[in-house]
Amino acid sequence: MQILVPIVLFFSNFLNYLDRQLFSALLPVLAPAFQLSDPLVGALGSSFTLSYLIAAPLAGFLSDRIHPRRVLAGGVLVFSGGILICAWAHGVVTLFFGRSLTGIGEAALFVVGPQSMGVKQGVGRKLSLFLSAMPIGAAAGFVLATHATRASFRTALMTPVLPGILLGLVLFFVTFPFPDKGTSPVGFREVFSLFRRDKGLLSLLTVEGTNLFVMGGMSVWISLFLTREKHLALSAASSLTGLALITGGFLGILVSGFLCDRLAVDDFKGLYWVLEGSQGLALFGILIVLVSFSTPVLFAGLLIASLGLFGSNIPVLVGLLRKTPALMWGSVLGSVLFVGHLFGDLPSATLIGLVASKAGLTRALSLLLPIPVGIGILSVGAVMRQIHR
Repeated sequence: MQILVPIVLFFSNFLNYLDRQLFSALLPVLAPAFQLSDPLVGALGSSFTLSYLIAAPLAGFLSDRIHPRRVLAGGVLVFSGGILICAWAHGVVTLFFGRSLTGIGEAALFVVGPQSMGVKQGVGRKLSLFLSAMPIGAAAGFVLATHATRASFRTALMTPVLPGILLGLVLFFVTFPFPDKGTSPVGFREVFSLFRRDKGLLSLLTVEGTNLFVMGGMSVWISLFLTREKHLALSAASSLTGLALITGGFLGILVSGFLCDRLAVDDFKGLYWVLEGSQGLALFGILIVLVSFSTPVLFAGLLIASLGLFGSNIPVLVGLLRKTPALMWGSVLGSVLFVGHLFGDLPSATLIGLVASKAGLTRALSLLLPIPVGIGILSVGAVMRQIHR
C-alpha cells in the first residue's frame, strides 16, 4: 500500500507542472488576447509566485499540526479552481485572481510531497518518482500549447481542471497510508534558529532561491525568447522546449536520485558534490542557449540546462530532510519555499520584463540568468571547503 503515496503524489505534481508550463507556454497567445505588455506579462508570472510563497509556510506549519493528506487535498482543489477561473477569464483582473489562487493551491503539494518520503536509504528513488512529474508535466504543457490559438486557449487551459478536482475529492475521502511523523507546534523562531546554526542549510536555501530565480524566469520568458529573439514558430519553440524538458529534466532527476541513494545517510560532502555538479551543468546549458542561433545547438543547451536545474532538486531536498528533525519537516520546507520564492521566481519574471523593455530580451536574460547560478555554485563550494577542513 505504501506505493500508493508516491503514485498519488506523482499525479498531483504532474497536474501541478502541467498547469504551470501550459499557462507560460500560452503567453504568446495570451499576451495579445488580453493586451498584456512585457512588464504586465512579468507581473502575471510574479502574481502566481507571490501567492505561492505566502501560502507555502502556512501550508508547512499546518502540515506539522494536522494530517498532511488533508493539506494536500485542499491544495489540489484550490489550484484546480484557480485554473478554471483563468480558463474563463475575460479581463486582466480575473486572470490575475485565478493565477493567484493557483499559486496558493500548488504551494501545499511541494510542502507535503517531500516530507512523505522520509530520510532512509531509497529516499532518492522515491523523490525521483515524485519530481519526475515536473519535466513530464511541463513538457505536456508545451505540447498542449503547440497548436493553441486565440480561439482555443481556453480549451487548452481546461485540461487539468477535471482531473484535479477528482484527485482532490479522492484525497479528502479516501485514506492513504501517509507516513506518521507526529505533530508539533513549531514556530518561526525554531526554524530561524536552525538555519542560523547550520551554514550547510543556508547553502541549500541559497541554491533553492537561485534555481527558482532561473527556472521562474525561463518558465515565463522562454517561449517569447525563442519566438521573438531566435525567430522560431510557436509550435517549433514549444516542441523544442518540451522535448528538452522531458528528456533533460527526467534524466537529471533520475541520475541525481541514484547518486543520492549511493551515499551514506550522513555523507553530506558527497551530497554537496552532486549538487555542485548539477549547478555547473545548469550554467553551461544556459550559456549555450543564450549564444546559439542553431536549432540543434539550442536544443542541446536547453537539454543540459534542464538536466542541471532539475537535477539540483533532489540533493537540496535530501539535504533539508536529513539535516532537519522530522517534527519540523513541514515548517522547514515551507520556510525554504517562502524565502526561495521571495528572492527567486517572484522578482525574476518581472525584473526580466522591466530590463527587456529597456535593453531587449536577449540582454535581459544574458544578465539575469547566469549570475544567480554562479552564486549558487559559490555557496555550495564554500560549504564543501568548510567540510573538507
